[in-house]
Amino acid sequence: MHCGSFCNKCPNESVIITTFACFSIGYVLLTLKEIKMGQKNIKWLGCIVLLVCFGIQETNAQQRWFRTSSLEFGLIGGFSHYSGDLTQSYFESKGFKPSVGLITRYTPGQVVTFRLSAQFGKLEGDDAWYEDQTDVNRRNLSFQSNLWDFTAAAEFNFTRIDIRQKKGVQPFAFIGASVFKYNPQAVFSYEPGSQLAQYVGDSYLDLESRDGELVELQPLGTEGQETTEFNEKKRYSLTQVAIPIGAGFKFKLSHKFGLGIEYGTRFTFTDYLDDVSAEYVDPSRLRAQYGAMSPAMAHRSPTLISGVEGTSRGDDKKYDQYGIFGVSLTYRIYGNKATCPTF
Repeated sequence: MHCGSFCNKCPNESVIITTFACFSIGYVLLTLKEIKMGQKNIKWLGCIVLLVCFGIQETNAQQRWFRTSSLEFGLIGGFSHYSGDLTQSYFESKGFKPSVGLITRYTPGQVVTFRLSAQFGKLEGDDAWYEDQTDVNRRNLSFQSNLWDFTAAAEFNFTRIDIRQKKGVQPFAFIGASVFKYNPQAVFSYEPGSQLAQYVGDSYLDLESRDGELVELQPLGTEGQETTEFNEKKRYSLTQVAIPIGAGFKFKLSHKFGLGIEYGTRFTFTDYLDDVSAEYVDPSRLRAQYGAMSPAMAHRSPTLISGVEGTSRGDDKKYDQYGIFGVSLTYRIYGNKATCPTF
């Protein structure tokens, strides 16, 4: 005997899954609050939880017992870029760097798709793209960094494609949470005749063998982090969280293959993607704490301004951002969701 018209009385396991997901994400938010992520940031993530839970409930309402889900695995490639203190426009083409990764999508119905992705790319910014190289007062800062981006997001599909259709186009927007890892570096140029070298003294001469070396910036505390005078100013973490927001199009090529084109901005909660944020610190303080390399990488202008400490090095009133453009090719696996049991 089939339950027939009594299907709506069958226990709905999706409600349990929804509840569990929301409580799990809520627990993560409480944990982030404990590590002092910031009240404003917690509110951002809280909004995302509500959106995702709404999406799950909407999917449950749209698709009851007789429904088909899809699971996709694939590759994604494109470019990544950075926007911050070392760029003058959000889309700086000189900073576009190749990115590549893996992506998986799970679509329980038609309205919402859940996705996971892991991507590797690079970020770069350079004052030399804009500054007059004959200007002796130029800031002359730059950075480059590898980027690992791990994103979980919900895609909200604006149109529906019947599973029986072989082809179709589906515009979508997505929002979620990202964890990313980065490590800003810059090339050291040995200039023993510079004003900084004269100010730092003989210890600068010991850096000659490191000319042209790609130097990690975070351990150098270039803005005085954890020095004796600025001990309360902690070093920034090289693993951070971000809010990814973006949009794109998904193309159904056949019952098995799909193509996606998308762009997403990652709104971070750090101003140190580029190791540039606030103010200069006197080179002697940096040398005493971290050695000659620290002031050499913090002060790269040809001119060392008298009384430089406290003068602006960057803009600490807004966070840095990065974006990823991607083209994905996925292979789709279909599987029937649970139907009413047969007795």
